[in-house]
Amino acid sequence: MSNKWFFPSRGYAETEGFSNAGLAEFKGNPLRSLAREVCQNSLDAADGSGKPVRVEFHKYFMPINEFPGMDDMRKVIYRCANFWGEDGDANTKDFLTKAKNALRRENFFVLTVSDYNTKGVQGAFSDKNITPWGSLVKGNSFSVKSDEKNAQGSYGIGKAAPFVSSAIQTIFYRTFDKEGVRAALGVSRLMAHEIPVDECQFGEDPIRRSVGYYGEVNNKPSESISLLDSIFERDDYGTDLFIPAFCYSTSDDEWIKQILQEIVDNFLYSIYSGKLEVVVDSRKLTKESLPVILSFLGVKAKDATMFYDVVRDDNNQVIEETKKFYSYGTLRLRLLYKPDMNKKVLVVRNSGMKIANIPSLPKGMSYTGFFELQGDALNELFRGMENPKHNAWEPKRHSNPTTAKKFKEEVEEWVRDTINKKLIEISGAETLIDVGDCFNYKEADKRDDTDNNKKESIVDTVRTVSVDTLPSSSTKTFKVKNQGGADGHSDGEMTSGTVGPGGAKVGHRHRTGKKKGLKPTGRATMEDPNGLDTVYPGSHEVDVSARIISRGEGTNVLIFNAFENINLGELEIVTKGENGKALQLNVQSVIGDNADVVNGHIVIKNIQANIKYSVEFRIAGNKKYAMGVRAYGN
Repeated sequence: MSNKWFFPSRGYAETEGFSNAGLAEFKGNPLRSLAREVCQNSLDAADGSGKPVRVEFHKYFMPINEFPGMDDMRKVIYRCANFWGEDGDANTKDFLTKAKNALRRENFFVLTVSDYNTKGVQGAFSDKNITPWGSLVKGNSFSVKSDEKNAQGSYGIGKAAPFVSSAIQTIFYRTFDKEGVRAALGVSRLMAHEIPVDECQFGEDPIRRSVGYYGEVNNKPSESISLLDSIFERDDYGTDLFIPAFCYSTSDDEWIKQILQEIVDNFLYSIYSGKLEVVVDSRKLTKESLPVILSFLGVKAKDATMFYDVVRDDNNQVIEETKKFYSYGTLRLRLLYKPDMNKKVLVVRNSGMKIANIPSLPKGMSYTGFFELQGDALNELFRGMENPKHNAWEPKRHSNPTTAKKFKEEVEEWVRDTINKKLIEISGAETLIDVGDCFNYKEADKRDDTDNNKKESIVDTVRTVSVDTLPSSSTKTFKVKNQGGADGHSDGEMTSGTVGPGGAKVGHRHRTGKKKGLKPTGRATMEDPNGLDTVYPGSHEVDVSARIISRGEGTNVLIFNAFENINLGELEIVTKGENGKALQLNVQSVIGDNADVVNGHIVIKNIQANIKYSVEFRIAGNKKYAMGVRAYGN
């Protein structure tokens, strides 16, 4: 008996419409979803030979009548249109219009996706169908993998992804499994429709279900479908998907880029570690060609390019840390500190597929990272927390939510603490050597830090603090108020300070009396008993490169270098107010033999250009600020 499409009867039960949550999940990015889910399934079916799993994507332009089942499919699509008529919603009507147009043409595109060095999909002719073939091709809401312990997928949702790349939401599966079994079956995910009564069995409901099959009697697969074999024959174990009416049939390379982009984003480490190779049209993605493909993708692969930099074994700038995680396995973290990194960590497990993100990573010095869960038991533990999209750990999904939450938090905290620890170590290595005679850091080293669990967080990034230079001529003034007088009272009169050459501020206090405790107005630091205070004659704002590391509870470490010598000057610690303007924070104290605090500023002296210095300081209150630095010197 020849193959044909068969959609089972509704059986007088519910009527199935076009809206399908499983399909809708992938319609936002059909090609990228296709690439991710197919590669995941192929990695799950690796044959254990040690050879890379190879997945190939090829596009064909061919006559419609040379592809199986298209005459019958045309009838099914028109029956769907007649059944829903004007009652269908906008999405239903739009799909049917595009499907009819695709099948009216003499030729269409077919995308084939094939894997090699895999086991194939086993269990095609099982009566119960609770097999890898059953879960992939005919199952609903369950997943069976040939290597369940190390499999990436677990929800059975990803199999819907290829359908949305077809204008008729149809896929043909073909496999040659390691037991020598061959099987082929077409699957179409449409909507309820009605067939003529004379095509029904006696008493059967003529309304059909939304999912139909192209195969043998009782929707069994065929051992082969000759028209598929004419496109290309399979000689090695593995699985093929044939996607008729492929929607992304542009003549340019956009579809190629989308597939390659998804693969480098989600399977970068699989490629680099030699577990996966991918061919898209004429482009081959392997460990050796990875740099070429990243260059081909350009800015679209920005994150992947940074992650490639940190996973490379030959990059001697990378810092690696490992930690034994109870008896489950090992945590492995690689970090690369260099300018213009993405401050993200690529998280993978088992086959190298990207999984969950780690939240609340430090936003300090520029870095990128790579984190791997090593060991079958550890991977199985965390796989039980993954959501259906495999991009987050959700402990409530685990069979033991309390333990899962505890382990998740421990792992994430270790990653964050390790990044912070390395930031501190790198900062120390750069700064504690060249303290000159500005700050003596020995005093800070003598303190007995008994809180071994103290958490350090970065509240500001490494940045060049560039402050607008004030006009060189005295064209601007600022107002200050007279204070004191013979009886200690101010007459309230305002007087002007000036902005002198080079941006120096000359501030007037006019404190004529001798009453103690009066605060200078403006930024007075060198006091004249007669009332005229100046902010270091000839001083101006100096560009510095600085970063501030917060140790918590108001204590911070400032690491900086100036771009010119400063004989005597000040450092202002600032934050941004609600109006976006810089607001000075009040420094209470500093640690260092030759550092001091005057009026909330850090006084500095004998600073040499382009040499790094560090000082620890405390600000008022326990609030955390995003801080910056302004430097003044003469």
